Amino acid sequence: MTSLATAGSASRSRTYVLCLLTLIATLSFIDRNIILILQEQIRRDFMLKDWQLGLMTGTVFTLFAATLAMPIARFADRGATRTTIIAVSVAGWSFMTIVCGLAQNYGQLLLARCGVGIGNAGGGSSTHSIISDLYSVSERSRAMAIWALAIPLGAALGLLLGGWLAQNVGWHGALMLVGCPGILVALLFKITVPEPPRGLIDGKSVGREDHMSIGLAIRTMLANRTYLHVLTAGMVASMCSLGMNIWFPPFFMRVHGMSIAEVGLGWGLVTGAAGVIGILGGGWLSDRFGSRDPRRIVWVPTAGMLVSVPFYWASVLTGSPVWSLAFLFVPMVMNNIWIAPVTALAMSLVPVPIRATSSATMTLVHNIIGGGAAPLLLGALSDLLAARSGDPAEGLRWMLLIVGGFYFWAAAHFWAASRTIGRDLA
Repeated sequence: MTSLATAGSASRSRTYVLCLLTLIATLSFIDRNIILILQEQIRRDFMLKDWQLGLMTGTVFTLFAATLAMPIARFADRGATRTTIIAVSVAGWSFMTIVCGLAQNYGQLLLARCGVGIGNAGGGSSTHSIISDLYSVSERSRAMAIWALAIPLGAALGLLLGGWLAQNVGWHGALMLVGCPGILVALLFKITVPEPPRGLIDGKSVGREDHMSIGLAIRTMLANRTYLHVLTAGMVASMCSLGMNIWFPPFFMRVHGMSIAEVGLGWGLVTGAAGVIGILGGGWLSDRFGSRDPRRIVWVPTAGMLVSVPFYWASVLTGSPVWSLAFLFVPMVMNNIWIAPVTALAMSLVPVPIRATSSATMTLVHNIIGGGAAPLLLGALSDLLAARSGDPAEGLRWMLLIVGGFYFWAAAHFWAASRTIGRDLA
């Protein structure tokens, strides 16, 4: 009876931690995504080009978030208290979001966005490491899927709140208001969440003396072919996903003449609903079918990438904003279906002592290329095509059509991962 009571208490405890980590991630994605719906107001206020919007919304944020994630992850893997790292990170990015709202020119806003990126650098790898210490391999994809719900929920809330706040208090007030809750949640997390033992759920207790050098950690990851294919596939899929998230709101405003509130509502609902279905579906399918045959873990995102292409291109080419949103629902679901299995594989394909490092490596590659370089380069491509066509709306449309072809690239790497995953998970 005592053991059952203890098991029940442990289950409730880890559920509380997972829910609080999901809330923290939701606030993070609200702070990240609200800028996307506000960027047209910011562009007009500061008279910016598309490449400058791409630099602000994606590049500077991800440059700092991704590059600093690695040293912070190494600090966590060497025995630092991960709950403290997360609490400090949450308070930091929330404060800098408030500072973004105080910016009076483009330079100040750019520096503040750097600060938001620095704050976000510490949260992800420590979060993934903690979840992996609370849930076994057979439960891990579902647990990661629940945490990853923060991505569509945060994106949807950021767009919905951003659209409404932009029309009522302007972009300055919107940023200041959404930054406040995170400071309180950071305090709650630090007070109520203890540091879990490392590796115990997998029967591999790990102490400070078990850490790997950064050189050995990198060699271990590079030697795993499945890991490399999953890493590359996630990077390319991130380029597709972030390209949509950053550039479709301006697309609807420029091409279809929608207001900022209309885009916030329509795009926010599609993003939220599709994200929830995709993430939960990806986690459930991976755990259910992957337990029988590990190749099925990556077959699911392979199919998802290929199915996305015709619907994505149709959404860009149709003349109706309603049909465009309807067509986008399918690729938005598929943009999220790979997140839970890839995040779980980042933990399961590597030894326990480098789990935070593995997560940070995924973050570094996905964000530097997918979230950092891609927005800037795609913005520059949009400007180039707009100059040739003489119409900023058409330049943006052609740029988005080109992005659709990247789904084939992602699918190829997911399929390649299925050929070695059985060996590399063993």
